[in-house]
Amino acid sequence: MASNINLAAENSEQFFADLTRISEDYRDKPEVRAELDADPRAFFASRGVDLQAGADFRVVANTADVVHMVLPPNPNASLDDRSLESVAGGTGAQASTFSTVIGTVSSAAPG
Repeated sequence: MASNINLAAENSEQFFADLTRISEDYRDKPEVRAELDADPRAFFASRGVDLQAGADFRVVANTADVVHMVLPPNPNASLDDRSLESVAGGTGAQASTFSTVIGTVSSAAPG
C-alpha cells in the first residue's frame, strides 16, 4: 500500500488508485479491516492523510442487506464561517470527493 495518499486534484488518478487498494485490502486483509474499523483517523494519518480536525469521519461497508449511498453536501444549505473558510480554501471539494469515493469504493467490499 502507498505510504501517502495525495488528495490534490492534479493527482486524482493516484488518489483513486490508492482508495481502490485500500478497499481491496479492507476486503481481503483482516488486519487492515480491523485497523480501519477501530480508528479511521489514525489509519489515514499513518498513511499521510490528515483529515479535517473536528470533522466526524466514518467508514462503513456495504453488506448483502444494507447499501450505503454517500451524497455530497447540500449546495443550498447555509454555511457557517468555519465551513465557508474551508470551501474558500478549496478543501470542501476535496472532502466531498473523498466522501464520494470512499462510499463508491466501499461498495465493492463485503461487510
